[in-house]
Amino acid sequence: MKRFVFVGCALVVFAIIASARSEEPETPPATKEAPKGFVSLFDGKSLEGWEGDPIFWTVENGCITGRSTDKTPVPYSEYLVWQGEPVGDFILLADFRMVSGNSGIEYRAWKDAERNFGLNGYQADIAHGDIMGILYGEALGEIIAWRGEKATFDKDGNKSIEKFGDAQEIAKSIRMSGWNTYRIEARGNLFTEYINDVKTSELVDERPIAPKHGIFGLQIHPGPPMTFQYKNIFLKKLD
Repeated sequence: MKRFVFVGCALVVFAIIASARSEEPETPPATKEAPKGFVSLFDGKSLEGWEGDPIFWTVENGCITGRSTDKTPVPYSEYLVWQGEPVGDFILLADFRMVSGNSGIEYRAWKDAERNFGLNGYQADIAHGDIMGILYGEALGEIIAWRGEKATFDKDGNKSIEKFGDAQEIAKSIRMSGWNTYRIEARGNLFTEYINDVKTSELVDERPIAPKHGIFGLQIHPGPPMTFQYKNIFLKKLD
């Protein structure tokens, strides 16, 4: 989630995720070779090809690690920003683990000049509980589709929602504090998010403001101290 959602139930979510701690082994998945047709965006050793505030981003145990503490709070939604050229249609794969806090994978994104390491765009959200797997839009409509929903924006910006699954049933396929794999597909104005090969959210965006190309970023969210990790990040361009 983003900088705007600090009211109502979101405060409860933050209280829960602040105290959440993993009960699963922290051993990361094995380092994988890029699948056929994909390229790796992370070398497993350094943040080469990415740019972010080194206060929050490091490489630990072969994983991109985002971390904030009481002494190093996050002032606003910041990103570790991929430095490649903007991409249109694609499939992105990424292993991730949420220990505590709130993160997400930004895509079809553009830089926000008002924030250091700020991005706007669509986001595959990552947090414990109901937020995991939703489709968010930074500067594109905030929470667009909850887990189990397909959202459609028509050309005039009118939004409709269709349920394709039960959020709690989908959650059974997700290890909230363990390692999972996101798959994000962007094909024209259709965006689909999967966790562990189970569809979590979908969007058809016909608005004129819908970005046709963009970059990628990994989010660290303001709030309580947090820790999360990414590994095996692979991109396949479709256009």
